[in-house]
Amino acid sequence: MPTIPRKLPNASLADWNKNKPTPVMARDHLERVIRCAPAAWQAAVRERLAPEVPPILARHRSDDEWLNEPPEWAKAWDLLQAVADYEDDFGQASLWNLEDYEICTMAKKLAAEADELDALAIGQGASLAARVDSIRLLVRCVGVGEDKAIEGEPAIKRAQDAAWWRRRLRVHVARVVEAGAVGLGLVHARRGGYVSNVGLHRRQDQLRRNDETLGRTVYRNEAGQKYSLRQLAALGTANPIIRGGELMTRIRGAEEYADSRAHVGLFLTLTLPSRFHPVKLGSGGRPFPNKKYQGATPRDGQLWLRDKWAKTRAALAREGVRMYGLRVAEPHHDATPHWHALVWAEDEASAQAIERWVRNYWLSDDGTERGAVQNRVNVKRMVKGGAAGYVAKYIAKSVGNVALAEHMDVVNGQQIQLDLGPTDPKNVKESEPGHKRVDAWAATWGIRQFQTIGMPSVTVWRELRRVTPDQLELFSSEGDRATVRAAQACHRTGELRADWRLFMEAMGGHALPRKCWHLRTAHRTPEPGTVNKYGEAVKVGRIVGLQAQRGRMRGHWLVSRRLAWVPVQAESTHAAQVGQDGDAAGQAQGDGTATARAALPRAWTGFNNCTARLTGELSRALFGRGDHEIEDWCTPEVVAHFRAMRSPRFAEALQC
Repeated sequence: MPTIPRKLPNASLADWNKNKPTPVMARDHLERVIRCAPAAWQAAVRERLAPEVPPILARHRSDDEWLNEPPEWAKAWDLLQAVADYEDDFGQASLWNLEDYEICTMAKKLAAEADELDALAIGQGASLAARVDSIRLLVRCVGVGEDKAIEGEPAIKRAQDAAWWRRRLRVHVARVVEAGAVGLGLVHARRGGYVSNVGLHRRQDQLRRNDETLGRTVYRNEAGQKYSLRQLAALGTANPIIRGGELMTRIRGAEEYADSRAHVGLFLTLTLPSRFHPVKLGSGGRPFPNKKYQGATPRDGQLWLRDKWAKTRAALAREGVRMYGLRVAEPHHDATPHWHALVWAEDEASAQAIERWVRNYWLSDDGTERGAVQNRVNVKRMVKGGAAGYVAKYIAKSVGNVALAEHMDVVNGQQIQLDLGPTDPKNVKESEPGHKRVDAWAATWGIRQFQTIGMPSVTVWRELRRVTPDQLELFSSEGDRATVRAAQACHRTGELRADWRLFMEAMGGHALPRKCWHLRTAHRTPEPGTVNKYGEAVKVGRIVGLQAQRGRMRGHWLVSRRLAWVPVQAESTHAAQVGQDGDAAGQAQGDGTATARAALPRAWTGFNNCTARLTGELSRALFGRGDHEIEDWCTPEVVAHFRAMRSPRFAEALQC
């Protein structure tokens, strides 16, 4: 199909008669772009480009209206330009609308092309810089985002790895296609909100693949226990129940810490300028396109928020204002992000400085548009004992109501109603709970949902739970009581719950530089020359424990208790055996996917049966040397000839 002209054919009358826009030409281009669009878009694309004229209006036109109607070529030209504009804006989304198996196939082909391209460059004697340039050209021609700068030998090895391409392509496809759905106005409250149905299903398929992989992968620890990775993941923060509970524990602890010091609490709601919103809601919740929208994606909006927040914190740091709390990112109904920040300041003057600088930076961009001053920044003063309730519904909206079943709160005498989204299974648009849509939104756009501010590292909190009591006793005997208090705060003992407030106090308080906290993570020093799979030097080893940064035990380590785990390979995973071994239920339930298996070990005898029968090595290995061996009565030359005749290769030669 020829490209759509952007200029009328006016070179001559013959050129006009030959190439003038016609309704048939416009209709053919329209049908082409509709066929290429994702199935979920096609009705919206047709309505956007060629809305049907109501029949009543078509029948009751006056003579003047018929005379003033544009000619057919003008209407065809307008439609052609609308189709061309659509292709400019959404053509990439239609092109990249790939299924996951297509992404995997494409990744393998691109890795093979990178390998071939580099081999050709090496064969021609190209320098490393020229080889990297060829790989850079390939990556940029494909159009995927560059997670790291394309430099040196590691960049070449990345491009030759199908797994690297697969990761980049999945991110690129999800964001490009979802950006098209957002730009077309297919993401709004009437369609479920937050993310398109295609984006939601893409995320659910990803989670399903991950779950199947975790269920098939079994590990054994040094104590002989076997677990699937699915079981192990359910014990950590990947489990929404644990993640939600931990978040609420930290918020409650920070609130208790602030109340004990009479700190001033602020609840900030921070939104974006109007141009970031693709859809607005009218009377009765009716969605309609926003004329100010300029094509920004939710990722662009998140970067704008991050930039303004970084400038705000820098300005407050220059004034010596210390704050701490939690920031939550969540979507509007049209996928545009906004933030809720729960922060505490040390005094009223600091609280006023926070509000002043936030308003200054948030209104520095399009601050004069209608409603910006009233709506872009909303600040509430928190009452004592109500901080957890302010953020409970936002945490529940992201991790689900099950996680917060025991964390309902009361604010100003009213119980917080958790907003979990629609759950009607009969409605396709509303077939999933709201927290699953929020998860799909955050995963698609790479948005970090929860970020603590000015509080100790939660990694230290988790690592302290692995430290053995004998090490804590040693620190206590040496006078380091802060480490012992921090460790006690991390554990739940009987009726005593884990206490984030005590942990903050033991770690040194709030809003400290990283080097000033009482404890920090300790990492194993990598061996010299250690590199990753792409040949890059490993500069930081894995976490092995904690190190004290203050007090008498400064510089001493607390080693985390870790069990050694090894993958279980080449073992039966029959359902009966799995149940007897205490492994994950359902490990043997096949899903049509071949599971990885290690190569069979070498036979313990060192030879196979055929070789043993032909040469007599089996009997000699079992019973030793006999009394009358051929070496006893023949010369070495005859022995060599005899053994050659009886070798398997000689037998095969005779058969040929």
